[in-house]
Amino acid sequence: MPVLRGLRVEVPEIRVEREARLPAAETALIIVDMQNDFVKKGGRLRVPTAEATVEPIRRLVERARRHAVLTIYTQDTHYQRDPEFEIWGVHAVKGTWGWEIIDELKPVEGEIVVEKPRYDGFYGTPIDDILRTNGIRHVIVVGTVANICVLHTASSAALRWYHVVVPMDGISALNDFDYYLTLRQVAFLYKGTVVEKADNIVFEGRGVWERGRKQPTGQEA
Repeated sequence: MPVLRGLRVEVPEIRVEREARLPAAETALIIVDMQNDFVKKGGRLRVPTAEATVEPIRRLVERARRHAVLTIYTQDTHYQRDPEFEIWGVHAVKGTWGWEIIDELKPVEGEIVVEKPRYDGFYGTPIDDILRTNGIRHVIVVGTVANICVLHTASSAALRWYHVVVPMDGISALNDFDYYLTLRQVAFLYKGTVVEKADNIVFEGRGVWERGRKQPTGQEA
């Protein structure tokens, strides 16, 4: 089977914004698969550049919390005999160390963790329903791996007409080609916003998602 190696391609223009200002009440932050297997030494599918994204993502999460922005973590989740193991090997098996979200980005009470079985965070999960129920129009997507779970999740959001925002220092890939491919797809194909830095995402006003307390039910509202 022929294999193409060493090709050099020119990266098309990627529009990058210096800043993105988003209404807190209409914005959600989705943190994709920041789990030990993908981020930490000893992880089964470690992305070498993922650790560099931890601090920018952590600061973004802290700002989201201060502004009561809806925050959702996706957690890649597999079981025995998962067909995906034929592609990537065994990884992110539920209940293992590698499956756990990294300590630096642990969710706090009141934040949502969604276990996903495939690359796309929307596939087989309640994410779309959660976003629509809460009146979300803008979705910030960060995490790893850029051209796989990040891009498939961003794509699903865009195809449902959410405005997608991706900070350049908030995603990581196994190589430069995959990294810039992701940014190009978000900015060009999905008409999203690529921001230079996560620190330059500004939340305006206050959302309605309170941490550290039980969310009201219909009877308690």
